[in-house]
Amino acid sequence: MAALISLFPGWVGAYRRHWLAGDLTAGVVVTLLLIPQSLAYALLAGLPVQAGLYASVAPLLVYAFSGRGYAQSVGPMALTSLLTAATLSRFAESGSSDYLALALWLAILSGLMLLAMGMARLGFIADLLSEPVLAAFTTASALLIVLSQLGPLAGLHLPGNSLPQWLLAAWQQAAAWQASSLWVGASALALLLGLRRRGPAVLQSLGMSTAVASVLLRIAPVLAMLAGMLLPPGWQVPVVGPVPAGLPVAALPLIPLSRLADLAMPAFFIALINYVQSLSVAQLLAARRQESVDPDRELVALGLCNIAAGLAGGFPVTGGLSRSVVNADAGANSQLASLVTAAGMLLLMFLATGALARLPLPVLAATIIASLLSMLKVASLRRAWLAERADAVAWLLTFGLVLLLGVDSGIMAGVLVSLATLLWRSSRPHIAVLGRVPGTHHFRNCLRHTVECLPGVLLLRVDESLYFGNARQVRQALLSRVGQQGGVRQVVLVMSAVNRVDTTALTMLEGLDLALQQAGVELHLAEIKGPVTDILQRAGLAARFAGRVHLSTQAAWQSLAGPADYQI
Repeated sequence: MAALISLFPGWVGAYRRHWLAGDLTAGVVVTLLLIPQSLAYALLAGLPVQAGLYASVAPLLVYAFSGRGYAQSVGPMALTSLLTAATLSRFAESGSSDYLALALWLAILSGLMLLAMGMARLGFIADLLSEPVLAAFTTASALLIVLSQLGPLAGLHLPGNSLPQWLLAAWQQAAAWQASSLWVGASALALLLGLRRRGPAVLQSLGMSTAVASVLLRIAPVLAMLAGMLLPPGWQVPVVGPVPAGLPVAALPLIPLSRLADLAMPAFFIALINYVQSLSVAQLLAARRQESVDPDRELVALGLCNIAAGLAGGFPVTGGLSRSVVNADAGANSQLASLVTAAGMLLLMFLATGALARLPLPVLAATIIASLLSMLKVASLRRAWLAERADAVAWLLTFGLVLLLGVDSGIMAGVLVSLATLLWRSSRPHIAVLGRVPGTHHFRNCLRHTVECLPGVLLLRVDESLYFGNARQVRQALLSRVGQQGGVRQVVLVMSAVNRVDTTALTMLEGLDLALQQAGVELHLAEIKGPVTDILQRAGLAARFAGRVHLSTQAAWQSLAGPADYQI
């Protein structure tokens, strides 16, 4: 029996009987939430609605046996769907067989990349996107998704993947708006927003707890779906249409290698965004139970989920915040809840696809808009503006590029903005003039504290590692400080904040020492960290600065001061 249990994921062996009720309830609740989401996100990706069903079942099954998040629900998401549409629309017509084939391969490629990164323990790659850039990207993408659904809400098809393209298409089709579609879509949107706004108070007044009321309101899109399917046949509203019943036919279409190469870079960025989303959700849920998350394990699990989604006829997937939170709030204790959800989706695929054919497309558009409106937040911009103006500029730049260029180009721009912001900051390090706090061995910034200084001695602390990006700036700043403060005979470079130096920085230190010698100034080094000391020794600079390297700033002070200057 032990050998058999070892073949299953850890939660199977640790399962408790009293978990069962919560897992069953959560599985059913998430199924009701996932049904409209899977259909809507497939349409958002430019795919037939059954692709959303296929992309919902396989990842749930795979993550249950490979992931570690007890309530993580992996499947289609709005941002991933928009990224998929933005990528594939450049290579094929939406709805065509080529488009579907590319969607499968996009999921498989992104899954293989995630799997490879996880096996190589590259979980840190999520740090390529800074928090302000990621917040700006998410906000702009949510706005784009909302705007993209205004067309379907009114019975229109608005081609394009960026704000200018949609505005132009809306202007060109201004006379084609369908009043019946707009009425149905607006009514569904009003229902969803009204339930979100007034529903909690109404349900709590009926005696429900806050947690139960929140879970019930999360599945409100199902009510909108049912209402839409009950519309009289005479209403001229575009509907989903026939949905194939049962499982997809297992087939992986072949595409040219050149097309795979075209998909490689978009697949990487989709993998990156999916991983960041999934990891943040997993960490949020783990914190509730004082658990930890293994980023590399999540990479592997998410990679397997995407490969499974592609092989099953779906498209790229990730851990969904709303579904996962609902899963946890509804009582999920283990991944058995996801297995129940997968079973519920399979029942729908076999028994209820006929009813889905009557589902109005404006209702699906309304569910997307209602779910994404809460993501339109600019609080992160205000916080960045107050804390660090460079982060605020990065936020605004990323937000604007996503709107103007689309999410696929916007995410690449976001990564570049993150890296450019990092390089800009490190290329202009803070340099402080230090003095000794009277009566102590502590040295602080002269501009912030009352300190004492040695005549003819300049103590400078560089608050950044030294490398090719800032070596020239540091050299110029140090020489400028020496020139501004007359009578300097010794300069002490305090390196307590320097964690590394590269070859360019070593050359800079040699040149700086030579330039100061020619000006009659002696350069000293203090508080050099061990790894930096090793580099200086290997590069031969330790011998150059022999007798001018000090263990601490206080040691340098005592060495350079006269007998009456270093007494405390």
